[in-house]
Amino acid sequence: MNIKQKVVLVTGGSGGLGGAHCLSLATAGFKVAVAACNHFDKAKVVVEKIKQMGKPAMALKMDVSNIDEVEESISQVENTLGPVDVLVNNAATGIVRAVTIVKTKMQDWARDITVNLTGPFNTIKCCLPGMMERGWGRIINISSIAGKMGGAGQCSYATAKAGLIGLTKTVALESARKGVTCNVLVLGPMDGGAFHEVAPEFQERIIRTTAVRRAGTPEELSHMVVFLASEESSYITGEAIEISGGAGLFTF
Repeated sequence: MNIKQKVVLVTGGSGGLGGAHCLSLATAGFKVAVAACNHFDKAKVVVEKIKQMGKPAMALKMDVSNIDEVEESISQVENTLGPVDVLVNNAATGIVRAVTIVKTKMQDWARDITVNLTGPFNTIKCCLPGMMERGWGRIINISSIAGKMGGAGQCSYATAKAGLIGLTKTVALESARKGVTCNVLVLGPMDGGAFHEVAPEFQERIIRTTAVRRAGTPEELSHMVVFLASEESSYITGEAIEISGGAGLFTF
């Protein structure tokens, strides 16, 4: 695929899935900025792996919910690697919390909405103007099947992930004629990231709802991320692409 040494910023790049995205994007030829908030040391490990491949990369400590930090971090990327051509909004929180609406604490609701929805808004708001000015850009948001189907005990997470789908379509409409695409990947159970924090018996219950009866691999997801980041995906925008092993199908 046609990459041409473009720069990609991956939020939540230190985790199992985010790290896989960073490595796959680097392998494809991107310069990678690995952003993390609570696990900056892990982000540096990902960067070291990329540099061992002979590829340029940098680690950033960034809280996506803080617009000032986002602006400062993007300036660091521009000064070190170059302007951000591709944005992957992977950072998320709240997936393993199982609390009904009645028992949900207001601070948990606020935090989940701020990180999972306001966070991508912040990064898009900072990166999109430069992309449109240069006439090229790719924005890839990471949502969840909970955003389409709801999730018992996941009111704040499901709400934020549903909002991310609406945000994606709006960004796509506003930027399509400026050479920028924006798509969202709607994930089912993936063998990596926060899914590993779910109790094993619940992991099995969730996997049984998929048509293929297994979790997806990080590589299966990252291949789609790389494709959407490439020149070849130029006619795809505003799409909610489900990668779930058929979790939205009627199974028995």
